[in-house]
Amino acid sequence: MTCGKPGPIIIEMNTLGHHYWKQIKVLTWAKMKSRYRKTMAGFLWVVMSPILLFVTQAFVFKKILKLEIPNYYLFLLGGLLPWIFITTTMDMCAPALYSSRDLLKAFKIPPFILVCSQILDNFINFLFAFFLVLIPFVVITGTEIGGLLFIPLALFNILLGTTGLVWLLAAMQVFLKDVQFIIPFVTGVLYFITPIFYPIEYVPQQFLWIVKINPFYGIIQPFRLCIYNFSLETFLPALGLGFCFSMCFVILSLIFWRVKRDDFYHYL
Repeated sequence: MTCGKPGPIIIEMNTLGHHYWKQIKVLTWAKMKSRYRKTMAGFLWVVMSPILLFVTQAFVFKKILKLEIPNYYLFLLGGLLPWIFITTTMDMCAPALYSSRDLLKAFKIPPFILVCSQILDNFINFLFAFFLVLIPFVVITGTEIGGLLFIPLALFNILLGTTGLVWLLAAMQVFLKDVQFIIPFVTGVLYFITPIFYPIEYVPQQFLWIVKINPFYGIIQPFRLCIYNFSLETFLPALGLGFCFSMCFVILSLIFWRVKRDDFYHYL
């Protein structure tokens, strides 16, 4: 029995996917170069900004509010940095399509290429900031992190969920200009009702349902479990739930784009 050659449709899809990925890489690199050109420490500042926020919140919650949580700095690291990545990407990408309307009308660039390049740019910054804090912390404290091998799965889940959510918001922004103003308000409220700087055990029983339907917590929690109190029995269900939330965002974004794409350039 011999295997036949790939059909022309598969070859065309592979070629198209490679072409899109090349465009995303080129745009991402162009964004990074333009951002850090003529700056003394541009990339360092972008990376250090979430780290400084992490250090500040760790000091306030641990030393001033005196939250009695073992290895609190590691606990906060696993929740806060992914949160910063997701919310920052939402803020930056929501108006990306509408603000690039002249470019999209002048050149045949798929709209999602612009959004994906910005997401990738932010994701690179997030990875640098995370490992810049994690590696010295582990070396100095000697903390054992058995879930590091599963971090790629958790990172993929975060990237998938963020991409779906951000693409949905960016497309909605073209049709509803208030989206970019609603996002900071919603994320500001969600920060306090999402177990980011406090554990889920602090949530009263009657309010646990709010956490369980919170997609941000579902997407972030597998990542936290990789570096804080890792166990395969808790990680796998959390990853499954997080993946369900991520796929919901992806499906919603695809449905919205399918319904609205014919009117997209009319509203730009």
